[in-house]
Amino acid sequence: MHVIHARQAPRPTRRSRAKWTALFAAMMVAANALAQSPALSLDMPAQPLDRALQTLARQAGVQIVFVTELTAQRQAPALKGTLTVREALERLTANTGLVVRAQSGDTYTLDRPQVGARATLPTVTVTASPDTLPRAYAGGQVATGGRLGLLGNVDAMETPFNVTSYTSELIENTQSMSLKDVLDNDPSVRASSPRGAETDSLMIRGFEFTGREAIVNGMYGMADNRGTMIEAAERIEIHKGPSAMLNGVSPWGSSPGGSINYVLKRAEDTPLTRLTTSYASGGQLGAHADLGRRFGENKEFGVRLNAVHRDGDLGVDHTNNKESMAALALDYRGDKLRLFGDFGYQDRMLRGGWSSTRIGSTVRIPDAPEATINSKQPWEFFDGQNRYAMIRAEYDLTPNWTAGAAFGDNTSDEQYLLTIDSINNVNGNKSGTPYFIPAQSKNTTKEISLKGKFDTGFVSHNLSVIASKNEASRGQLTYDVPGYGNNSLPSNIYRPSYFPAPNISGLNSSAVRMTSRYDYSGIAVADIMKLLDDRLVIMAGARQQKLGFTNYNYNTGAATSGYTKDRISPSVGLVYKLLPGLSVYGSYIESLNPGGTVSTFYANSGQILPPYVTKQKEAGVKYDFGSVTTTASLFDVSVPSSLEVASITSGGRPTLAQDGEERHRGLEFNVFGEPVRGWRVLGGFMLLDAEMTKTQGGINDGKRARGAPRANINIGTEWDVPGVAGLTLTGRALHTTREYIDLTNTNARSIPAWTRYDVGARYATKAFNTPMMLRLQIDNVFDRNYWAAASRGVLTMGSPRTIRLSATFDF
Repeated sequence: MHVIHARQAPRPTRRSRAKWTALFAAMMVAANALAQSPALSLDMPAQPLDRALQTLARQAGVQIVFVTELTAQRQAPALKGTLTVREALERLTANTGLVVRAQSGDTYTLDRPQVGARATLPTVTVTASPDTLPRAYAGGQVATGGRLGLLGNVDAMETPFNVTSYTSELIENTQSMSLKDVLDNDPSVRASSPRGAETDSLMIRGFEFTGREAIVNGMYGMADNRGTMIEAAERIEIHKGPSAMLNGVSPWGSSPGGSINYVLKRAEDTPLTRLTTSYASGGQLGAHADLGRRFGENKEFGVRLNAVHRDGDLGVDHTNNKESMAALALDYRGDKLRLFGDFGYQDRMLRGGWSSTRIGSTVRIPDAPEATINSKQPWEFFDGQNRYAMIRAEYDLTPNWTAGAAFGDNTSDEQYLLTIDSINNVNGNKSGTPYFIPAQSKNTTKEISLKGKFDTGFVSHNLSVIASKNEASRGQLTYDVPGYGNNSLPSNIYRPSYFPAPNISGLNSSAVRMTSRYDYSGIAVADIMKLLDDRLVIMAGARQQKLGFTNYNYNTGAATSGYTKDRISPSVGLVYKLLPGLSVYGSYIESLNPGGTVSTFYANSGQILPPYVTKQKEAGVKYDFGSVTTTASLFDVSVPSSLEVASITSGGRPTLAQDGEERHRGLEFNVFGEPVRGWRVLGGFMLLDAEMTKTQGGINDGKRARGAPRANINIGTEWDVPGVAGLTLTGRALHTTREYIDLTNTNARSIPAWTRYDVGARYATKAFNTPMMLRLQIDNVFDRNYWAAASRGVLTMGSPRTIRLSATFDF
């Protein structure tokens, strides 16, 4: 929703500056903004000029400043086509005598050629609404900013953290089907669960992240418990490092490595009717419909619907995925009131299990098998349904102060028939025990907020206050499978043995009761302060958190164990703009996280681990060259460590315990943009020193943390082929160094370094006068067999060569 208010006259600077220096800098900034202004696809009817400017500001995510007398009673012509913001403004103001000027910070002014009269006339500023997303950067793959928790959307150059917002354009062009596919583009992230598996498990800065930790539209607890389908996402934003002060805490713990926010699609001013059909290796077919409309005299009512269905075998033996999703987004934008509603449902049936397995605590890691081999049983499955509903209201109390409230509800139902297995020797022999596990999770989130802008002397403030409450509960049953006992499924990762499917019809999947409950409440206050003509940005805040966790007896419902802990988690950050486009920054942030409950993989299953505090220091530099941005970040994250203690009994399950501290220090370098028109880049590297400190008796001090490589490297590029309109070729290389599966730190207990190459192409054309985009993506083009991850004491296979084809039609 746009905001129109009287604009105050700019304050004089406290220190005089050389006029010609300021004028030259302004000219350079304006010229750069004009040169790099991205093109927009516009379809606007003839209408009053004021209304046309509002629509353009909202759609482009910019500010347009003008004198009301200059636009009153004027009409704007119809506007259709692909235009830059400046081109659109010039066409809208044709024959009005107004001059368009580009300023810094995505701001444009309209004025008469005679500037002198402007100071005596009232002006208005038409801006994008608070929920309007920052515009895409040059190249369209990454946005210029993103949501920074309770602070809302913040420009990346003014953020004292490493943040990246991946656009729907990148998601569509890479034919991403999961969060793991999208974050293949980030050098600080690696997948730690198999492709196509039910769980989105990742390693961010060497720390584990699971799909249920994801944020949706700024709210925890609204993501699917295992993995959220991404077709309804407009942006996927990743913030590296702990973020409790900014976001609060996930109901089931938040990764010290970072947080991920899904920004759901909204209806745009231009009507959208898009259909995508797809094919993936193995014979999986899919279809995705994306529909968007706005209604009302001022297009104040919006409806966006995304519906997806895909079904079929994949490139791994004995696997079949059937997935459906529907997501409805409603919104209303009035002059002061904005309302948002998001409702979704997804249903996933994944058959055949996936090639991820544990390994004995003293067994040498065998060579990776052929990637198409699935040593899981063909009758294993995951069956999951997820439902969410979120509503949000915002009301402008004054032009500078906004109050808000939000509520979210989410339920996940799951059933697993799976084998918990372990490799016994270097020849790849393994044994396994099947279990049937029905489970359910429920989450509710509530929040109220107040945000405002004001000045104190020469300091401008952007203040945010938010109070939030999360309640989450989970219950599950673990059944032994009839006909199969402990370690009753011997097999081999190279030559699997398959057994008859068990009869589980007598196992009651509807008897699940909630056996654990999580409660969180918190109040946070944060302020973004700007001074020295906005060259210095100070971000400071704190969140008072109270965590409660309780386990209950399944039969009686009585509480059996738990804890309550509260703490104030602070954060402070500083950004200094040395030059236009060049920023240096530093920050410190803490978070308090629930310890959670030990999973069924361990002998001490059900034990509650104590809450823990994560601390991070980060410093870096960001340079926006105009069409290419580079960032370099140094980080130091420390967190109490979870250690897997091997069983003294042969074949026994290990115990999970906390021991000492895990400290991750590293250097990140990121680059994205379009250096030359038609050539785009996206990539970087992460160097990581992850070691154990303060362990009991110092026995593990200095050892490398498990699952944490020394380096990740990403190189991605796109090239628009000259002379062939609409044809783009793509390529990407991913490299990850050796990872240890435990703290022995011997090569025998590690997976070797690996490199994967992906290629692709897309072609924009027309079919029967309908715009069409054809896409081809080939991952692991050389079909390399490799272990992709060794985190959580689990070996995860890399995917075989995978081919994806799609055709998108815009009607």
